[in-house]
Amino acid sequence: MVAREIPLVMPKMSMTMTEGVFVAWRRAVGDRVRQGDVVCEVTTDKVDMEVEATVDGTLSRLVAEPEDVIAVGEPIAYVASESDDLLEGLFDTPSPPPEPEREQEPGPRPAAVAVRAGGVAAVPAARRLAAARGIDLAAVRPTGPWNTIRLSDLDTVDTGEPPRERRPRGGRAVIARRMAASAEVPQFVLYRDVDLETAARSGHGWTAVFTAVLAAALRRHPALNARWVDGAPRPHEHVGVALAVDTERGLLAPVLTDPDRQSLDALSARIADVVARARTGRLELAELSAPATTTLSNLGGLGVEAFQALLTPPQATALSLGAVTPKVVPVPGGIGTRLRCTVGLSVDHRVADGADGARLLATVQELLDGELV
Repeated sequence: MVAREIPLVMPKMSMTMTEGVFVAWRRAVGDRVRQGDVVCEVTTDKVDMEVEATVDGTLSRLVAEPEDVIAVGEPIAYVASESDDLLEGLFDTPSPPPEPEREQEPGPRPAAVAVRAGGVAAVPAARRLAAARGIDLAAVRPTGPWNTIRLSDLDTVDTGEPPRERRPRGGRAVIARRMAASAEVPQFVLYRDVDLETAARSGHGWTAVFTAVLAAALRRHPALNARWVDGAPRPHEHVGVALAVDTERGLLAPVLTDPDRQSLDALSARIADVVARARTGRLELAELSAPATTTLSNLGGLGVEAFQALLTPPQATALSLGAVTPKVVPVPGGIGTRLRCTVGLSVDHRVADGADGARLLATVQELLDGELV
């Protein structure tokens, strides 16, 4: 069988992913690879991932450079192989014409990601920008793999010009797109102080308690566990709680499917594991791509008393949790203190009205009073 070049493309790592950022190569041009061998690393707003070869063969061309933003389905590299391409036709991405052969340096090139110009290793985009700005690459401190100059390294060079604006990407870019879409949704927020004296006796963390309570309440109010589609609300057949997690890379939202259908002990352990892996960039794709029907955001641990959580379309609800503290309340014969928390329920006004949200919050209180916890 005649060898042919088969593209290794940017994989789709979640339902909402449209592009990824290339990080580093693990193999070089000329390396033999087998199906399943790790070839490179890429990242998105949600997760870091190792990309594996889809066929046996030899890496013939490396297309991507560190920090390149690559659309899903676009080539990262090409593998010369006699195997059938299992992904052929999936993305309909044509192969670019072959590049003219160049004289290769003796020995393997560890990354084959940067071209040396005047003895300085730099990614092509950085070389082009340096030439346009009149920057001597020899004076730039490289931070990329194998002392490669990246685009971001040029920002540290003082050229006497105002700093150029960089297009946000990764986590901030995705959050920006989602929140811009949220602004188009007519939404309102209802606040309620909920009593936690009974729930506190369960001994579980508040995130686990409210995750279970929110899911159970939505199951009792299916009109709010819905999305607005084609001019009408459409209910979901499951409850998926997207848990907002603060990480060094920004906000991540792994999804817990039907969390009220397991014990609080199991749910607490599950949440602790998911949060830990979210903060180390090791979430599984299923946890990020599972369909969410609502979002839970807890800023109480940061001292926030109350806040509005914006909706993430197409979800129709979001619940925010403020700080859990003793509050002065009326009691028989005078005043006393009770453990309380201010929750905020954001609702898509196309799907439901204020009274619907108020009834859901009443159910939340009922469940906190002991029926669930």
